[in-house]
Amino acid sequence: MTIGDSNGASPHGWVKQLQNKLPDDSLYNYSVPGNTIGFDNLGNERLNTLKNIDRYLVDVSNKTAKIDHIVILLGTNDCKAVFGGRQNEVIENMRMLVNKVRAYPFPGQPAPDILIVSPPPYGPDSILAAKYHGGDQRVERLVPLYKQLAGELECRYVNIYHTLKPRFSEYSKDGVHLSPAGQEIIATLIVKAFE
Repeated sequence: MTIGDSNGASPHGWVKQLQNKLPDDSLYNYSVPGNTIGFDNLGNERLNTLKNIDRYLVDVSNKTAKIDHIVILLGTNDCKAVFGGRQNEVIENMRMLVNKVRAYPFPGQPAPDILIVSPPPYGPDSILAAKYHGGDQRVERLVPLYKQLAGELECRYVNIYHTLKPRFSEYSKDGVHLSPAGQEIIATLIVKAFE
């Protein structure tokens, strides 16, 4: 099960790239463009994973008898300028999200293995739409907190931020959405996290 935002929902996104690398696995993708961990992005509850996770889990449980892994790659939209004053909520929202997943009564199986993936970088403000200004600094501050939280909650963790950052301009023309090459790097790091 994969939960992400536009980079996960894209036809060439990291979920599609992950499926290409794991052709024998069934992936159930719950990525939604504009998705956040726990904010009503654009005033829309549909873009708040905390408010939708129970529905996602019921849906995926109806589709398959067993979920081995859940990959959560969220946080880009939580770092938009409009949420700049609410950054202290982001990690607590992720904690609540993981706890909700763990509390769900998966039929006939223990809770799946959870992988928390850091958000990717943003490009510089000079190329970003105004709604994303300051996003990269906010994401950079979150990355070590994601790692710490994953350790506390005994989740797997992948830091894609620092892998992509040095050459991010090659992987994103608009500073937010990644090219197929950038998405493929994310998928590769996710596969390695489960080895």
